[in-house]
Amino acid sequence: MTKRKIVLAFSGGLDTSYALVSLREQGWEVLTANVDTGGLHSGEGEAVQARALELGSAGHVVVDARAELYERVISYAIKANYLRNGGYPSCVGAERLVQAEKVVQTALEHGADAVGHGSTGAGADHVRYDAVIRALAPTMEIITPIRDERLTREAESEYLRERGFEVSAKTTTYSINEGLIGTTIGGGETYGSWEYLPESAWTYTRSIADAPDEAVELLLGFDGGDVVSCTTPDGAPIDGTGPGTPNYAILKALNELGGTHGVGRGIHMGSTMVGNLARVGFEAPGMLILIAAHRELERLVLSNRQQATKASLGTTYGDLLHEAVYYDPILDDFRAFLDSSQRRVTGTVRVRLHKGTVVPLGSRSPFSLLDAAARQGVVYGYGSSLWTGEQARAFAHMYAMPGAIAQIAGHGAKPGD
Repeated sequence: MTKRKIVLAFSGGLDTSYALVSLREQGWEVLTANVDTGGLHSGEGEAVQARALELGSAGHVVVDARAELYERVISYAIKANYLRNGGYPSCVGAERLVQAEKVVQTALEHGADAVGHGSTGAGADHVRYDAVIRALAPTMEIITPIRDERLTREAESEYLRERGFEVSAKTTTYSINEGLIGTTIGGGETYGSWEYLPESAWTYTRSIADAPDEAVELLLGFDGGDVVSCTTPDGAPIDGTGPGTPNYAILKALNELGGTHGVGRGIHMGSTMVGNLARVGFEAPGMLILIAAHRELERLVLSNRQQATKASLGTTYGDLLHEAVYYDPILDDFRAFLDSSQRRVTGTVRVRLHKGTVVPLGSRSPFSLLDAAARQGVVYGYGSSLWTGEQARAFAHMYAMPGAIAQIAGHGAKPGD
């Protein structure tokens, strides 16, 4: 009898390693699919493929989705200045849309009977994967050993070791997911709300104590809200970038450089779409650098009303994407707004990285509101040739009236007065 075929989303981590061996032992022909969304370490793809074949994959497919991820997801997160709960750049979670789509496409191309993934039922990733599979392949069977069997990481490790497969002690303690947006680290200390992750848990960012004493200064160039260059003050491209470098490569280079300077570490805690409170460590130097620089440039070229409206709509857009509302047409409307808002977000931002901090030092743009005002003789705190002192006095008088009237009314009138 012909074996039933399944395409398993495979990262090479503990959960997907267990899923591969378990499914194979159940009689499935397992094809593994690794979607490259920018794992930060060189050689990662080769290591994942070697792991899949070691564990018995019948075939391994690698899909390079870095450019698509940047264009469809990351660019809009930057345009929206999106940080979940004000601080977390939705590492990995926002990448699941593209990852799941590519796995489904692989399953359809290979005539698979099912799609599998290694998500647990305690987090949000299983909802993200299922949302895509149900939308793109409604009749496809979804197989999720970790979710269905409710296994602990210790039990998975023991299962693999019993079959002669090596398991890293670190992967038993922590679930680590790497991507272009950043890396998440869950387990151990993150199961509670008090303890911080130890130095050994972080994957590539340096501690502030170990970061260089000397700061580094960068010039980040933007065109229509998209980062297009990253150089030193003398114009030399930073390592990993250069003329014609794709956006995602600039982000990757900033991850590495920012990590060297202790930038990007954090622990995020917030409610998930499945109703529980989650806490996870993250490393995302590049996104935090780009969002800080992008926001600084927007302050120079966008009106206050634009910035306020963007802050609200951008947060809603990012939250919907984070919570796997991938295919609602409202997201197209949000993206149209964000694209429109970026028409003047072109220019250069000067930033300093030093001991875990990102400090915007200055910005310039051909659409600078500050420069436009100066050309008309308006300099804040210095003077203006566009109005007289008497006009300024009259404006202040009229501007104060609503508050003055409210203050008078607040004293009230006694009965009979």
